[in-house]
Amino acid sequence: MKIITRTLPLIGFAALLASPAVMAQQEDVTCESNMASLSENADYDRESLTESARQQIDEHIRMAGEAQSQGDEEGCVVHSSKALQEIRGAGSSENAQDTEGNEEQ
Repeated sequence: MKIITRTLPLIGFAALLASPAVMAQQEDVTCESNMASLSENADYDRESLTESARQQIDEHIRMAGEAQSQGDEEGCVVHSSKALQEIRGAGSSENAQDTEGNEEQ
């Protein structure tokens, strides 16, 4: 029973990590197209994000760039997709945090 409770979260985490790669294959997303989108979104409203969210986006962009320079298409797509998701979802996640905070009070 202990093995199941330990491995179940790992399986879920692995599925979450793999999901951007699967989505990218379905939508014909490439490293190059994602990096171009990141360049276009370089002026996103960083001030509206928490420090943690900014660091997470910056880390995904850094890792995508490294993967691209090493010729790792899949790694680049995964990290650039995650960065784009964070950038595009910044407003909705902020609202979700406000809602959660109001419910707890």
